[in-house]
Amino acid sequence: MDIHLPEEIVMDILSRLPVQSLLRFKCISKPWKKLISKPYFTRKHLNHAKNDQNFQKFLSCQPYPKDGVLSYYCASLSSTHLVESVQKLDCPSVFKPRHVKIYCCFDGLSIMGVSNYNKRDVVFFLWNPFTRESILLPNPEFPPKKNFICGMGYDSTKNDYKVLKIGLDRNYDRNVSIELLSLKKGFWSKIDEYSSGIFYKFNGSSCLAFVHGAFHWVGYSEKCL
Repeated sequence: MDIHLPEEIVMDILSRLPVQSLLRFKCISKPWKKLISKPYFTRKHLNHAKNDQNFQKFLSCQPYPKDGVLSYYCASLSSTHLVESVQKLDCPSVFKPRHVKIYCCFDGLSIMGVSNYNKRDVVFFLWNPFTRESILLPNPEFPPKKNFICGMGYDSTKNDYKVLKIGLDRNYDRNVSIELLSLKKGFWSKIDEYSSGIFYKFNGSSCLAFVHGAFHWVGYSEKCL
């Protein structure tokens, strides 16, 4: 006798499984593929993963690829796994890279910048290391020669992931450029209004933190020592 479980129960069971298992299930069942592809299921699975230490990962990369081959490594943050248990990941780049950098990570997604030998401009990818899926992001409006930092966050009111990019001239003057990318809309919007009298100080390893629905970063003013 066939047993049919309600969709809510099936969704609750599947939302607790690793991503690798879900990818296999999508290949063998069309109803499960449709269910797993729903945005609500994605958020439900993500919420379970955030509360499970076994799902939390550390992602690193080799900044200057050897022989033009990108190498990304992923290790579990669980205390029950050895640090040496790293997993080499495939990279979405389609050209021979000169330099690569992970600019920020959020909700299991990574913003990575890749530059090749022919052009010094940085190409940005949104990459999911676990599903191996990636998309090429549109180029920002302001010149790539600026020093910049990036951050990614989730707008729950519009069900949209957004990327904030702050650029600063290399002489660290007050000429600041700020742009916001909506992944749902697919384009950058320039932000002209921001806190005045604040200088933005960051280095190559800095990133924007997204906490309680807002981006945060370190700055300083002439009034602060």
